[in-house]
Amino acid sequence: MKEPAASEAATSRPSLTTWIMLAVLAWGALLALGSYLFGGNHAVERAVIVFSVTVAFLLMWVGALAVRRRRLEREEDET
Repeated sequence: MKEPAASEAATSRPSLTTWIMLAVLAWGALLALGSYLFGGNHAVERAVIVFSVTVAFLLMWVGALAVRRRRLEREEDET
C-alpha cells in the first residue's frame, strides 16, 4: 500500500523523470536550432525534422510509462 504522504509529495513537485524529459526536450530544441542556423539547404525543414523526432521520442517514452503504470496498478489490484 502507498502512504498518503508519498503520493502527495509526488504530485506537488516534478519527478526526476520529468526533469530528464525536459532536458531532452531542451537538447532537441538546441539541436534543431543548430540545424536551422548551420543547415545549409532546407534549413527550416531540417530543424522541424530534428525537433519532431525529439518530440516523437518523448511521446513514446511517456506512452511506455503510462502503459507500465497501468500494468502495475492492475497487478496491485489483483493482489
